[in-house]
Amino acid sequence: MSYSAVIDCDMEPTYQDGGRSFSRNETTWAKKAAFATALLLGVLASGCGGGTEAESTQAAGAAQAKPDRAVQSGGTVPADSAGAEEAVAADTDEEEIEPEVLQERAKQASIARAALSVDLTGKAPLGVNLEGLHDWSRLQPFVDMMKTSRPWGTADAPWDEAAAVNALGWPTGDAGVIVNVRTFEPGDEGKSYRYIEQGVYKLRFVGRANVTTGSVNVQIRNYRHDPATNRSTADVVIGARAPELSLVFRNTQNGVRNVILRRPGYRAADTFTNEFKQALAPFGVVRLMDFLSTNYNPVRTWAERTTPRSATQGSKKGGAFEYAIQIANELDKDIWINIPGGANDAYVRSLAQLLRKDLAPGRNVYVEYSNELWNFQFPQSEENMKAAVREAINGDRTLTNGKACTKALFDADTEDCNKYWAGYHRVGKRAMRIGEIFSDVFGAAAMNKQVRIVYAAQFAYRGIAEGVLKNIATYHGQPSKLLYGLATAPYFYLSDPLAGAESASRDEILQSMETSLRQDNEPFFAAGVTVGGAFVRKPYTGGMYTGASHKALADYYGLKSLAYEGGPDLRQNPANATTKIAANRDARMGALVRDEISQWFGCGNDLFMHFSLSSSWDRYGYWGLTNDPTDTSMAKYAAARDIAQKARSTLTTCR
Repeated sequence: MSYSAVIDCDMEPTYQDGGRSFSRNETTWAKKAAFATALLLGVLASGCGGGTEAESTQAAGAAQAKPDRAVQSGGTVPADSAGAEEAVAADTDEEEIEPEVLQERAKQASIARAALSVDLTGKAPLGVNLEGLHDWSRLQPFVDMMKTSRPWGTADAPWDEAAAVNALGWPTGDAGVIVNVRTFEPGDEGKSYRYIEQGVYKLRFVGRANVTTGSVNVQIRNYRHDPATNRSTADVVIGARAPELSLVFRNTQNGVRNVILRRPGYRAADTFTNEFKQALAPFGVVRLMDFLSTNYNPVRTWAERTTPRSATQGSKKGGAFEYAIQIANELDKDIWINIPGGANDAYVRSLAQLLRKDLAPGRNVYVEYSNELWNFQFPQSEENMKAAVREAINGDRTLTNGKACTKALFDADTEDCNKYWAGYHRVGKRAMRIGEIFSDVFGAAAMNKQVRIVYAAQFAYRGIAEGVLKNIATYHGQPSKLLYGLATAPYFYLSDPLAGAESASRDEILQSMETSLRQDNEPFFAAGVTVGGAFVRKPYTGGMYTGASHKALADYYGLKSLAYEGGPDLRQNPANATTKIAANRDARMGALVRDEISQWFGCGNDLFMHFSLSSSWDRYGYWGLTNDPTDTSMAKYAAARDIAQKARSTLTTCR
């Protein structure tokens, strides 16, 4: 399928899909890249964009002749940008600071604050998951926009991500890059996130180039190049109603690198946006599964990972652990990290050493092996299962409850030679091995204190956790020796018929969500087992196929009962989006969020990690506490914030 964009310089772009026209607010997650391509092609064809290549070439030449003089590139700044242009003079050209220096400063500042801090351990242990690092994500963590740009493309097609690049992802010749694209859907026509914030963005990079843009209401101004240092600077002036930003670098000499695009109003020493810090402020723990791109992550060795010097943090390899640590240190948060499914032991050891060196005292780290290795919509689950079968065939009987298994026995699914259960047991085995490595690096005294290894399992089928913990106890020793907690994901759901119904009312949606919460979730937050087909609140005493709740299993094995994710799930269906969004904004949805988390704590469970802090609300889910990070008054966000501010001791009711 191909798309095209129809551009009128004074109007919102429209798109064409065959004979059908539609606006950008119909953009879907699956079509984001295609629509960005259409938008860019349409803008380039329309002539609505920034300065021409000839003008930029002339500016570059003038800058080379007189590097101490500001040279304008591009046309007139839109009238709506008058205030932004005034900021050019006020925003000084600060020297950029090395990321390692900023990270060390954050660590030392955290240590200093810890010495003066008030004990907040009595607060309800509520955390949040973060969005992935994408140019289209609603909540942008970084002051430097390039950190969430797409991988570099060619100069003629920045969206193709096909530029020749070096090991860090920087282009080695002329290239272009998609920096940011704004998207929304019907019913989600918000305010601040429809367009990029107006203002003067400070561009810095190593190398020389003619910098242009094809983006609507964007201008490149004041380009300078210093031959002595081979560093270039420019102002990217974004006016009103700019829906996307792309940059093109031509006439380079072996490409450009260390490209920085700093948002207006920030210093070179700033790493995280105020919006990010404010949205995250009420919550004590941050899970970084999507931030680290845990699902689909191809990394196996430490050398392959993303670093702070990589061209983008938004690749399939995920963000750098250094930034996860800086979030902990600078924002005084505990962090929950996920290790890629294919990571080898040397990777795990290097990660533990980095955390041991840079994580400030008093900051804790939860460590989870991959994500949902029981969920086969993610490729890491299949890879883990295949690895388990290989290891079992090669003699590891711990994965098959002591039975020697061959390929033929696995193919026949004979008794304990079951590939799925071998995969589940391998997750437990790997979690214990990760615990051993972290114990080697941090020391045994840090385990279950600063270092918290988590085994995560499915909520709906509690038998997986029961079988895996029993396997760990049988073949690897007492689970609590290395594991801190057993985690699960208690979502409550919109029914399938209503998820696909175009005519469902807001009341019907909310009633369906409440029914799921009351019947499918809340009863099983308590410690209990299944007796005669009914769930009974009584301790788990061992065995298999008892239907024990995660709380009962955690109690039996001396673990904390955690939620790695949880919250309302309105399903991933495009039907009736406007009403679903209205239901998310309804105070009754906030009450359901409050009820779930209160019941979780009231039944004696520990840390609850809501999924997620922010997101768009569309056919790919309505996960965020807010879909507008600048609006923290929304019902779900307000409910979670209120719980986070409560004393843990006040949440004692287990209905």
